[in-house]
Amino acid sequence: MASLTQKQIQFCEKYVTSRDAKNAALEAGYSETYANGKAYLLLKDERVLEKITELEKNFFSDRFAKLATASMDVLEEIILENYEDRTRLAAIKEVFKFYELEKKLGVDTKKEAASNYNGVNIVFNEIASRKEEVPDE
Repeated sequence: MASLTQKQIQFCEKYVTSRDAKNAALEAGYSETYANGKAYLLLKDERVLEKITELEKNFFSDRFAKLATASMDVLEEIILENYEDRTRLAAIKEVFKFYELEKKLGVDTKKEAASNYNGVNIVFNEIASRKEEVPDE
């Protein structure tokens, strides 16, 4: 099986982020005529589909890592700042779950499972109430 051309690779990269075959083809350097009438044919090429699948794995993995980092930053702020104790404890539980510290520390996760959803609600309710307290400038 022949390897992909540079244009095809660029098409795959653009398609993963846009999910629009026509625009991805244009951005990859294909003519407007080709993009308007035949860009969809690239999505029928098995090699192109394999490359898109490969790129999607990396793309979504990278996005998840960024979201996880941002989430941990928010939880860290809640833990370290002047939030209510129950909110801080709920944030700590979420951090422990994230790192699977429950297992390492021997916390009874079955007993805690019923309160997990409530803990998340406590955290988000506290964040919302703090945003309401901030005066508009």
